[in-house]
Amino acid sequence: MQLSEIFSTPTSVLTEAQRHDFYENGYILLPGIIPDDLLVRLRAGLDRAVEESRSLTKSTDCFDLEPGHSADAPRLRRATYLDDTDDPVFWELCAESVLPDVAADLLGPNVRFRDLMMNFKWADGGAEVKWHQDAPFYPHTNHGTLQVLIFVEDVTLDQGPLQLVPGSHKGPLFPHYDEAGEWIGAINDTDLKKIPFQDKVTLTGPAGTVSIHHSFMVHGSAPNTSATGRPAFVITYAAADAIPYTAPPYPSSHYGALVRGKEPGVAHHETMVMPLPPDWSDGYTSIFAHQDEVT
Repeated sequence: MQLSEIFSTPTSVLTEAQRHDFYENGYILLPGIIPDDLLVRLRAGLDRAVEESRSLTKSTDCFDLEPGHSADAPRLRRATYLDDTDDPVFWELCAESVLPDVAADLLGPNVRFRDLMMNFKWADGGAEVKWHQDAPFYPHTNHGTLQVLIFVEDVTLDQGPLQLVPGSHKGPLFPHYDEAGEWIGAINDTDLKKIPFQDKVTLTGPAGTVSIHHSFMVHGSAPNTSATGRPAFVITYAAADAIPYTAPPYPSSHYGALVRGKEPGVAHHETMVMPLPPDWSDGYTSIFAHQDEVT
């Protein structure tokens, strides 16, 4: 939808000021929006996923392992395809919680689910995420994509929380390739000099907090130097008239499912230069793995 159409549609969860802040700054922070009972069920589901990972010695399509992972001391970087597991709580979070309603307030009434990830950010050195934008990983025909980050536990400054550069979603989309044309999954050193990092903000908050950022937003996070892990779900939603150009990194059975509204029957195209990622048709591990390859 055109932005004017989005703003002409009444919100159901957010205030008009929050919607304005999202498009002005590129993000919003919503403390306490996930209820405690849902958090308890999500934590239990994650505990089961960690237990399952103990038997692994290398990364799989579903589990991306940090160096040093073992049965006695599991260290997951990312778990994916959780919405396809036997535990219904993960798809409930994606499709039946308040989150699709929030996405509809920001993207328009017709919203698709793209994917669900869990980034664990393990204690005592959990991996950093270098500065990047999300849209170059999953380019679409318009700006209508966003990522939702759910704080499963309290998030503090020493845990490597999400950092954003407000307003950077209004700037260019940077190709996430090095000077030799190799995909690095991050903004290269030359382009980093163009970004006003003096304006960056760091997002912390209690368990149940949700942050939402525009897919063009420049963001990253430092390693977790604390003794406590920082598990956070990441859900990607798209406006139903935003059509992907490339294969999805994580094509679960729910990929592309309409979670709010109806099929629009049209594709909305916006004029922009959209860098394309490699072809993910043969599989994808995680941003951590791609960035590690060039460390």
